[in-house]
Amino acid sequence: MTWDTLVTNSPTFILGIPLLFAFLTALSGRFSKKIGDTLFFIALIATAFFVSLMSYEVLTGESWFYVFGAEQPSPENIRSFFRITFAADGFAVLATITIMITAVAAGIYSYGFMKFETGLNKFYTLFLLTLAGVNGMVLTGDLFNLFVWFEVTSVASCALVAFKNYRGESVEAALKYMILSTVGGLVILFSIGLLYGQHGVLNYALLREGITGSFIDKLALGLVMVILAMKASSVPMHMWAPDAYGEAPGSVTPFIAITSLGSLFVLFRLLFSVFSLTVVSGSILIILGTLSMIIGVSMALVQSDLKRLIAYLSVSQVGYMMMAVGVGLATLNTGDYDSFGELAMQGGLFHMINDGVYKALLFLSAVAVVHVTDIRSLNDLGGLAHKMPYVTFFFLLGALSIAGIPPLSGFSSKLLIYKSVYLYSPILAIVALVVSIITLAIIGKAFFNAFLGPDQGLVKRRVSKTMLLGMGILTVALVLFTLFPNIVVTEVVTPAIDALTETFEGVIP
Repeated sequence: MTWDTLVTNSPTFILGIPLLFAFLTALSGRFSKKIGDTLFFIALIATAFFVSLMSYEVLTGESWFYVFGAEQPSPENIRSFFRITFAADGFAVLATITIMITAVAAGIYSYGFMKFETGLNKFYTLFLLTLAGVNGMVLTGDLFNLFVWFEVTSVASCALVAFKNYRGESVEAALKYMILSTVGGLVILFSIGLLYGQHGVLNYALLREGITGSFIDKLALGLVMVILAMKASSVPMHMWAPDAYGEAPGSVTPFIAITSLGSLFVLFRLLFSVFSLTVVSGSILIILGTLSMIIGVSMALVQSDLKRLIAYLSVSQVGYMMMAVGVGLATLNTGDYDSFGELAMQGGLFHMINDGVYKALLFLSAVAVVHVTDIRSLNDLGGLAHKMPYVTFFFLLGALSIAGIPPLSGFSSKLLIYKSVYLYSPILAIVALVVSIITLAIIGKAFFNAFLGPDQGLVKRRVSKTMLLGMGILTVALVLFTLFPNIVVTEVVTPAIDALTETFEGVIP
């Protein structure tokens, strides 16, 4: 197999490797735990390699379609668009990089955190299926395959939430998640039927040419927006997120959260690349984003459970992304887009990759606290910095990032959002700034309660080296984003914006 062949087929390897190894790890349980561990890490490393390969080719060369069964797709050869299509472009690069950073860190962290659990091979299988599903959602180029990967992600992540089925809370959280995901999948399938009956195609590129803004188009758009916003944990459909994040096995909590971010990536792709109702869609995103910021941070104020507190702050952070991208969408094809709309897009998409990293770091740090103390309530914690210096540093770094404290990368992305949104509406910018101040107060109090003060002798066990390594990977990524924000925006975020806002031309490298 030549190098060019590996590059061209990299999108299929990104999905195929996790799927293959998901079944291999399930079989390995009959033989040896070490074999399962080895297969799991091989799958993570190989998938990360092909994500890097695709990203390098797209960012240094050009984007391309990968179409199963067609040597080279072409708009003139319409039959090729009825086949399974993957889009390898700047937006797919941004999404898959965000997903893989979290997946690798959570996977390594899981080795130390889950090693005493039974059925570990099943855990690996579910983890890899979730990874394949969320990558499939962001890479696919047609609606029916979006539905397929949506279902794969929902089933696997729901099973992950319920993995500790000896805890009633985990089963309850998984049941809520399963009901919402099942209803969501059916609604998306209904929307796909509406669009197919109206236009006779499901490929994104061909749908974009056919959509005229009819009642059927608007109905399908509205249904899809509701379900993907729900999966992204946007207010007012956020109820499932704190339960799912709080009751999932600690090591995969950030990975469950990244599936929500994957749904947000898909929503942005559809709004820009398929549906053309930019002003209406942008306004809806701005409203949902503002509500998510306010309600998410308000609910975090009254939480004493550390994981649920971070979960509600996560809902609030989703609001920043939706509001910023909504401003970009609402101003698209107008003079305001060049003035501040593109800047809002840069802030929103940069904040997505930032949030994926620092939110994962916060969750894993909180999980480490619960792991060594068996305590979840902030009212019962204190003085952990004496025995957990590394975890203290990791939590503090994530806390300062989510609050947007300079010079961390969370500040860089929020500054872009403040500046651009202010030019659209000063009120929105004030809301975003006030929410950040409240976030700092909440996460500062959590840090003080858990880590500062005299040692209370709460630490019952050590944090394993692999758990520290997982958090260390996220820390390195966060430091790099902090040191080189201009490079991230120029080399990764801007190509993602171009892929969303420009006509996508399929070219095989």
